[in-house]
Amino acid sequence: MHHRGRPHPLPLPRTSACSMKTQAWLPARGSITNPCPGKELHTGSPSLITLSCQTMRPLPPSFRRLQSSASACLLAALILGSTSAVQAQGAPHADRVVSWSRTQNAVLLHLTGGMLRVQPCAANIARITFSHAETLPETEDPAVLPSACKPAEFHVTETAKSVAVETASLHIRIDRYSGAIDFASADGKPLLQESSWPYPRQLKADSTDGLAAERASVWFALTPSEHLYGLGQHQNGLLNQRNLNYQLSQDNTNISIPFFISSRGYGLFWNNASVTRWDNRFAPVLHISSSVANAIDYYFIAGPSFDRILSGYRQLTGQAALLPRWAYGFWQSKLAYHSQRELLGIAAKYRALQIPLDNIVLDMGWETKLGSRVFNRNFPDPAAMVKTLHNEHVHVMVSVWPIFQPGSANFRAMQQHGYFVTGGVNRIPAYYPGSQLYDAFNSKARALYWQQIRRSLYNIGVDAFWMDSSEPSDMFEEEHGPMLAGAHTALGNGSRYANMYPLMTTTAVYQGQRSVSDKRVFILSRSAFAGMQRNGAAAWSGDIATDFATLRHEIPAGLNYSMTGLPYWTTDIGGFLGGDTTNPAYRELYVRWFQYGAFCPIFRTHGARKNNQNELWSFGAQDQKILTLYDRLRYRLMPYTYALAGRTTLAGYTPMRALAFDFRQDSQALDIANEFMYGPSILVAPVTHAGALSRRVYLPQDPGEITDWYDFWTGERLQGSQTVTRASPLATLPLYIRAGSILPMGPEEQYTGEYPNAPIELRIYPGANGQITLYEDDGLTYAYEHGQYAQIPIAWNNASHTLTIGPTQGAYPGMRTERVFHLILVRPGHGTGEAVGTADATVHYAGKVVQVRLSAPAPARSTSHKPDESAPQS
Repeated sequence: MHHRGRPHPLPLPRTSACSMKTQAWLPARGSITNPCPGKELHTGSPSLITLSCQTMRPLPPSFRRLQSSASACLLAALILGSTSAVQAQGAPHADRVVSWSRTQNAVLLHLTGGMLRVQPCAANIARITFSHAETLPETEDPAVLPSACKPAEFHVTETAKSVAVETASLHIRIDRYSGAIDFASADGKPLLQESSWPYPRQLKADSTDGLAAERASVWFALTPSEHLYGLGQHQNGLLNQRNLNYQLSQDNTNISIPFFISSRGYGLFWNNASVTRWDNRFAPVLHISSSVANAIDYYFIAGPSFDRILSGYRQLTGQAALLPRWAYGFWQSKLAYHSQRELLGIAAKYRALQIPLDNIVLDMGWETKLGSRVFNRNFPDPAAMVKTLHNEHVHVMVSVWPIFQPGSANFRAMQQHGYFVTGGVNRIPAYYPGSQLYDAFNSKARALYWQQIRRSLYNIGVDAFWMDSSEPSDMFEEEHGPMLAGAHTALGNGSRYANMYPLMTTTAVYQGQRSVSDKRVFILSRSAFAGMQRNGAAAWSGDIATDFATLRHEIPAGLNYSMTGLPYWTTDIGGFLGGDTTNPAYRELYVRWFQYGAFCPIFRTHGARKNNQNELWSFGAQDQKILTLYDRLRYRLMPYTYALAGRTTLAGYTPMRALAFDFRQDSQALDIANEFMYGPSILVAPVTHAGALSRRVYLPQDPGEITDWYDFWTGERLQGSQTVTRASPLATLPLYIRAGSILPMGPEEQYTGEYPNAPIELRIYPGANGQITLYEDDGLTYAYEHGQYAQIPIAWNNASHTLTIGPTQGAYPGMRTERVFHLILVRPGHGTGEAVGTADATVHYAGKVVQVRLSAPAPARSTSHKPDESAPQS
């Protein structure tokens, strides 16, 4: 294969050349004195080196003169990217800056190996593109919005060693000798550097899935304490994605999105949808490599806050659409409801038992043939079924696949128009013989796909769509490799876009529904890619196992998905395949999973149970009480949840948050994979071990300030920066509220909006200043996009113990002009748990400023925690 760029290093077998061993920390800029006599190493990349000559490999012939112990130290500098040391040896570099020029929006650098473009897209965002061609290629890029890279002010400076591009928030330096880029904040703090070992970047002629292609690679130098998060959703049980080597490709339980954020305060979106390798086995260097490309293309986003980074990511790929308000309620589902009568009976029983419910799901099996969109004989009147559910304030979601089984009118229409994906190197034996995958990369195919769904489902009132197997895969799953590998699509080689299918197929439904209605879209997809958040879509974690080990893995999987910039995620509560609701051991697992699920962005149960039951009453009377308690708590927190939803859409927020979001400077919080924040106020610590009656909980702290926490169930106040042991009998999920929080809670409801005029309870947790902004709109349409929504700012001044409810900002049709707030100053035994509390003060609010001083004594702080055997009352 032809190799472009720098000469590839030759294979180096082991030898015993000397007996010298050296370890040194090499800073980002500057030098250290090498223990090897008379030598000094300079580096442009931070690295940690352990050099042992006993295990050194002989050099290729051109470097054999370096085999002395002193020269081996010079070799270490070469390996670590020491530009000055290597330059002294006169070694050739293919990426030297030959010349540069400035255009209106970017800086173009002509390198000996190709063309490099640095294009500021905002004060804190820059696009980096490299190609061998003199003109950078422009390719179809559905993930990034056409207007995403907005012109930003920048200026260019140069020295004998580098060219620098500087914005108000970001300094980018290109080394004249190696072409390597490093990124720093405006005050000069190093953020990330391309490593000059083995190359900063490389485009290499290759063959992928039988087709000629170029492989795109980049190498970054990492710091030892740096933590990396994101990359989608992976089932490795780890929060920090350092020191790992795995393939980024879509499959049933793994979602691959090439975006990550760092604890150093930056994010990087690798703009490539082909199968990609994430390789950080050698800890100081991160290698990202994609199988198909015609250019290297990535976006660097500076923070330092994670929220600012993800807001920048959504500037590039689209803001998260606001879901209908009912989508934040409880979802009942199983594999599967086999008849209209069964489905209606389940919904009616929820209402009869007064268990809160907003949504019910009809999984696959309702069609005469997969893709026909025709209800089988067990659903004699689907329109009447949907109407009955709506009369009971229950919304319905129906499963649709991208796979079409022969023998239906829909199959024939797709086939006649040539809208099926063809070719491909992974010849998957279809679960349904002759079944085909529709080409979601074809705009006309997407339009027909939506028209078929609209005619059979949307027109009879179906509220939401479950887009299963959107990786894509058929029921044989991913063991045969990606379905799109080497396939023919409307955009070209399917290998180039192998990970992008979920974005394109959800686009079909989102754009289709938006074209005919102002009703908000809600989609549940088994896979995801960058940009899917703009399609009103959430993802779930696939067909996972039913055990505590899997539950433990789901927490970091969901947190990393959230840190990839897509805010809405869920899991099959209880796992998917297996479990018996009459088995005590499984009941315990389900209760613990349900408690966790109540604080996921989407609250949904699903599974294929051995006894074909998955409703809350099927777990027995005692467990039903516990499950119902957490279901009620989810609904009581709806004002808080919807405030988070509004903030997510309007301000780029993320509702389910690893502790690193809000406590990035607390080193103890960076690796915690079994706790998270639900919004700014609620710390959730799921119990994830069988038989556990307590668990240890770390309470994080902002360095330099006091961070106290309140036990949600008891009102006990605790100091941060400590680990406490919380008694956790089966009914107890450890929950802690951050001091300074204002927690809005609504009434106990059977469905969202049942009591629109009920008072809102404001629980104030003293100990710090705090604020929250309530968000309201019609809950159903996209009128909010045109400014039709209202916000109520609420602030707590801890010094004066004064709560200020600010003036209502904005308006929308049907908005309440008056409301009642019940104020509760939380203390031990007062304003605790799920139950409606006793107010310390009542405010009748008419949209104007109200101030109330609450003088109840603040609870004493505990520096340590004694286990509390109390459990929430169900």
